[in-house]
Amino acid sequence: MSHGAEKTVSIQAKVRIFRACVLPDLLYASEVWSTTIVQEQRLNTFYFKCLRTLIGVNLGNRMPNEQLLQLTGQPHINDLLITNCLRWFGHVNRMHTDDNKLSMAKKVVFSYFPRANKPRNMGTQKRWQDKITEDLEKFNIRNWRRETLDKDKWRETINRFSHSNNPSSNISEAVQQYKQKADKRRVASNVPPPPKVTEVLTKQGLKTMMVHTHVETRNVQEAFSKLKVLPDTSKHVLQNGTRNTKFQQISKMNVVI
Repeated sequence: MSHGAEKTVSIQAKVRIFRACVLPDLLYASEVWSTTIVQEQRLNTFYFKCLRTLIGVNLGNRMPNEQLLQLTGQPHINDLLITNCLRWFGHVNRMHTDDNKLSMAKKVVFSYFPRANKPRNMGTQKRWQDKITEDLEKFNIRNWRRETLDKDKWRETINRFSHSNNPSSNISEAVQQYKQKADKRRVASNVPPPPKVTEVLTKQGLKTMMVHTHVETRNVQEAFSKLKVLPDTSKHVLQNGTRNTKFQQISKMNVVI
């Protein structure tokens, strides 16, 4: 999502790319999910973060989630999860074998196996069937056994809450207004604007480089200070033609550095 703030790409194109590339990966196999509240909150956080990146706002602009959905024309991610689950639920309910018998998948979904085979000590963990029951109540679907048999009608019923629209025409003006309000709040509270990522990395890099340079310089100075206190005999040249002791120590020091 690093390209979400590119000004050369229209918001309409960004939304289409988001729905074609990001959402399928995010909601892959969500037809059989039985999500918890924590998992749904994580999905919501990522979903709204993507939408904010698409239109160029952040949390500091304080744009409500409902306003964000209205401007981008996108449904809530919880409605997308419900639609995917109910779509698979209707598909399973229409499953039959060649001899017009119940399929194995339908038996599993509707719990046609004897209850004696149910594992013990399962606790209160919510099953997929329980989630389907909640989704049917939320969408106010009563006669689901009859409605699921009509594929077109069932698709129309479950897609009425997860239908996406085109982004609003005044989305740029709305984003600009929220940014101006954020700037006014920042000026009133005397809080500087948040630094850019590139600026933070550059400052940290320069600071680290200066620290390393200072440490290396101090080490070299300490090494030379030790050489200055050597006795005068260190200047004596050996008979075998090698260099004096001071030059040998300097050469060794250079190798270590």
